[in-house]
Amino acid sequence: MYKSYYRTALLLVIASSVANSANGLIVRSVESAGGWQIIFYRSWFLAGALAVVFVVQSGGRVRAAIRDLRPWMVVGSLTIAAVNTCFILSITYTTVANTMFLLSGAPFFAAVLGRLVLGETVERGVWLAMSVALVGMAVMLWDGLGAGTLFGNALALLAAFGFGAFAVVLRKGRGVNMLPIVVLGAVLGGVNAGIMCGGAFAVALRDVALLFVWGALLSGTVHVIFTWGSRHVPGAELTLLILIEFILSPMWVWLFIDERPSPATLIGGALVLASVASRAIGSFRGQRR
Repeated sequence: MYKSYYRTALLLVIASSVANSANGLIVRSVESAGGWQIIFYRSWFLAGALAVVFVVQSGGRVRAAIRDLRPWMVVGSLTIAAVNTCFILSITYTTVANTMFLLSGAPFFAAVLGRLVLGETVERGVWLAMSVALVGMAVMLWDGLGAGTLFGNALALLAAFGFGAFAVVLRKGRGVNMLPIVVLGAVLGGVNAGIMCGGAFAVALRDVALLFVWGALLSGTVHVIFTWGSRHVPGAELTLLILIEFILSPMWVWLFIDERPSPATLIGGALVLASVASRAIGSFRGQRR
């Protein structure tokens, strides 16, 4: 039975990573909506989809599930709202490759924050891999300084930090259904984007439809699939499978939009991805032993 669940979960996590890799291409395909408008529509569509999932998942016991939440968990909502905001804005200011490669360093931020907040042990190998990843990030940030994309790169780095913080919140509250936290995060992101839009919500119907597909259907489905799959796939393997998204996302925009990353981005991104992959493989071998 376990093997059956494992194989199914493995395939679902791979599928969710591949589907999620279309995020950058979707943002590039939007024609009339600006960054804040994209965040506004995508956030509200995602919040609505996940709210429906939460009601079904809780079996109608919504109040009981919400009562299990703690005030400090609101930090998780703020961090995931910041992640979604910085991620989308980053793509509007820099290349998809820069955004995804910098975002892939999130596991290392999670390791450091887990050490500071939860007292988790950080192995020597993690520090070494983190050092390599930081070199890669520095290369991309330096390249962004010359190419005029430093602001977008900085936003991607903030998104990576926020995602690491969100992972720590999830680990601290792992005994509680955290889906309402994600719903609240999407709502907060939508409200903030609405304020930043200044009432300018009019965009092409095509863009609204595209953002509905992205927020409600793609992101909502991926979240459900990934959440279930992560229960049956070890953490190290999960990290490796997530890297599929970070590798494929720049490839899609390269193939379909001809957005080519600079040599420095490829070098820096390769360092970050290699460090994350090597650490995940090392952890996986340790789990197997």
